[in-house]
Amino acid sequence: MEKPDTTLKIQTLGRFSISVDGKPVATGWPDVTLQVLFCSLLSPLDLYFTWDRICRSMWDIPVSQAGSQRLEEQIILPLGIFLIRELGFNPLLVTPEGIRIDQQRMYVDAHDFYHTVLEGLSLFSLARYPEAHEKLAEAKTLYTGSYLPELPGKIIASTRNELETLYRTAVLGEGSGHSHEYVQNN
Repeated sequence: MEKPDTTLKIQTLGRFSISVDGKPVATGWPDVTLQVLFCSLLSPLDLYFTWDRICRSMWDIPVSQAGSQRLEEQIILPLGIFLIRELGFNPLLVTPEGIRIDQQRMYVDAHDFYHTVLEGLSLFSLARYPEAHEKLAEAKTLYTGSYLPELPGKIIASTRNELETLYRTAVLGEGSGHSHEYVQNN
């Protein structure tokens, strides 16, 4: 399958949108369930999801042969068809163990924010305060709002909470006795 020549830009912080060269794509999702699964796979906290986790998050049931078949027929296949039609390729990587998104040629703002914060915290732990401050200031500009604020789903809600907590504690320095305050004040 051919990959696109340009990078998809996926905004997940503050609102959800997918664009190529500044033009919106995938604006009319055929089913909210397909959108929820796709957006769940965009989480920067987990780059791979087992079939059991997907079944539990989508339907509150453990994975089974029937559940796997239902997932394949009702969600995975229609989602792949939709993505090919809208994006020109299918970024889903499906294995017997689970599913993930091929992140090549794809920019996801939440991933950028998450990795920038982790890099800043790493620099901070190495006592490289000016560089840490710079990274955390960059992360502050990247965080443009709550993660996928209008979408339901257990994985999305969990990611939303984790990223907001990371933003409040690491970037803003909220919380008791947080040593990041040194970086902000110096």
